[in-house]
Amino acid sequence: MHANILVVEDDDINYLVLQKILSIDYTVQRCVSGFACIEYCELHHPDVILMDVEMPGLNGLETCQALKARSDTKDIPVIFVTSYHQDHEQTKCWQAGASDFVIKPVNALTLRHRVAAQVKLKNQHTQLEAMAFVDGLTQVYNRHYLNSEFDKRLSYAKRNETAFALVIADIDCFKKYNDFYGHLKGDKCLTQVAQLIQSNLFRGEDAIVRYGGDEFVCIVPQVSIYGLETLTNKLQSRIKEAYIIHEGSELGYITLSIGAVYSDVVIETNGQRWLQAVNELLCLSKKNGRNCVTIKEL
Repeated sequence: MHANILVVEDDDINYLVLQKILSIDYTVQRCVSGFACIEYCELHHPDVILMDVEMPGLNGLETCQALKARSDTKDIPVIFVTSYHQDHEQTKCWQAGASDFVIKPVNALTLRHRVAAQVKLKNQHTQLEAMAFVDGLTQVYNRHYLNSEFDKRLSYAKRNETAFALVIADIDCFKKYNDFYGHLKGDKCLTQVAQLIQSNLFRGEDAIVRYGGDEFVCIVPQVSIYGLETLTNKLQSRIKEAYIIHEGSELGYITLSIGAVYSDVVIETNGQRWLQAVNELLCLSKKNGRNCVTIKEL
């Protein structure tokens, strides 16, 4: 897949030169102002930004500083395309947060190499970050991902006035399962349940997190109450169909207790309050006999 390069350049000729050099190897998009760049990056997260320094309104240095101040855009590499030749002028680029810069008039080979180096570094960073966010046993997201990303996802939903839901699923009587079958089989059960849950989250923006030992949280943005009910019911039916034998359970097989909260339009962006609410609903499902779902609007 081609990396996405965002060129922030208000001059048409300068843009066309950069676009011609890079379009063979990359997907190239354009913004003509600093403000447009920030708005674009909120939604699309390019792999590398080529930024003109001199622009009307918000200049390139100010735009880069604004991107680096935001948690969701701070890791996007910025290469300045500049006519600055003096050391003190180039120092301003580094101080603004630049990853590199190229001097106008642009040398095509130099530009390709500099962009390729930043794309490679960005890919390596993404891979390392992904590894840090993945639970080693079940291969779904871990709690570190939840701590890092959940509030961001809520804030994004609030800005865009979209629906949001959080689901927590707990394996019923899992301690008895571990005690009876042993931890090796318990680990296999956890992995199987995690993969069954993940197989029901079809959209790219959905995410499953191993929240505790035998608890899994699902982040489900832009879902209606009908969609949420459908999802939670399907989770239970898929676990039932898998029929993982559990002699310590009254039903004789593994079941899930589920709690879920949703908002048609997000107001609350504190992730801890969402987690507290969904845990309370999980407790209600447990009190109501396990193997059931409790849903409430937040």
